[in-house]
Amino acid sequence: MVSAFVEPQDWVIEVSPEMQAAAWQFSRSIPTESGRWTAYLNQLCLESCLPWIQDYLPSANVWMNAADSRSIWNFVNGSVITVGTMRIALIPTDAIDQSELEVSQEWIDIPQWAADYYLAVQIAEGEIRLYGYATHRQIKAGTYNSNDRTYCLDVEDMNADLNALWLSCPHFTTDQTRAAIASIPTLPTAQADQLIERSSNVLLPRLEIPFASWAAILENSSLRQRLYQPTATTRLNQWLQGQIDVAWQVLDRVLLPQQIAIAVRSPDTQAIENEIYRAKAYNFETGQIALVIGISSVSDTERRIRLQIHPAGGAVYLPGATQLRLLSEDGSEIGQASAAVTETMQLQFRASEGELFQVEITCDQQTLTERFVL
Repeated sequence: MVSAFVEPQDWVIEVSPEMQAAAWQFSRSIPTESGRWTAYLNQLCLESCLPWIQDYLPSANVWMNAADSRSIWNFVNGSVITVGTMRIALIPTDAIDQSELEVSQEWIDIPQWAADYYLAVQIAEGEIRLYGYATHRQIKAGTYNSNDRTYCLDVEDMNADLNALWLSCPHFTTDQTRAAIASIPTLPTAQADQLIERSSNVLLPRLEIPFASWAAILENSSLRQRLYQPTATTRLNQWLQGQIDVAWQVLDRVLLPQQIAIAVRSPDTQAIENEIYRAKAYNFETGQIALVIGISSVSDTERRIRLQIHPAGGAVYLPGATQLRLLSEDGSEIGQASAAVTETMQLQFRASEGELFQVEITCDQQTLTERFVL
């Protein structure tokens, strides 16, 4: 049912303690303190505003899944709701001051992220107050602050009557709402690797890396996940020489005996001579998952690699709908396996000396990635 239009001063949504607790629980896996707070505000804003917006625009939906949300909110404030081809960005703040709308440059100048309308949202004292909106064209013409890479628009230049937004949104085109913005050049793999490695050593990577390069990383989901969860590159050839990082443990420290019996057997049930196995356990929101790597020599320069995932922490089944993906150096998919409920899944392949690949595990929309090189 479509709600009746109300006066502009009445755009307030009450937030229950349960919703606040759920939003905080969602944010706990974010690796940085500032990212956790940003994720909390945005998740609370999104969960509260979406049903309310759907009363006026029934086809409204969330643009980002949970994994994308976390990887974005660790660095950038804001989220997007889609209404067909139209996009509405929600920009929450916990500041008392409502004199302006401040939008991160990413939501304005990255073509895939840009919205048509930007909604100013204040979160305070158990309620959410929507105090105005503006188009992309208006914000782009506002004040740009190069120190923190934000666009600002005075509240006097915004429209405080959301009734006008609900009425205009289905009828206006992007040509009417958006200003022209430049495309983002593709970032060479080697340069992306260097920038992601560099980002792990600075406090505010979004301000340290040139915007065009930063935008290219954020626009690419695989690169953004690496930025969000920086991982060292594991050198598998060193395992054959007895040099194994302590993060990778012998199987009996991670798996149950019956799981080990499955892990060390090849698909034809025969054990592989001189094959080395190690495992690492990861914490997902719904439980633990272990990644098992098996490596053996095929020739002087070629290796046989087996990737497996098993439930960890004493569980019998994987904790939710799970996907295992093998990715190339540039993030292209080479192979994948997925299942809703299973005890294990695996991929097997051969790789040459010097070859780099990535392993991505997704469980209930939470994603982890490990990088390997031979």
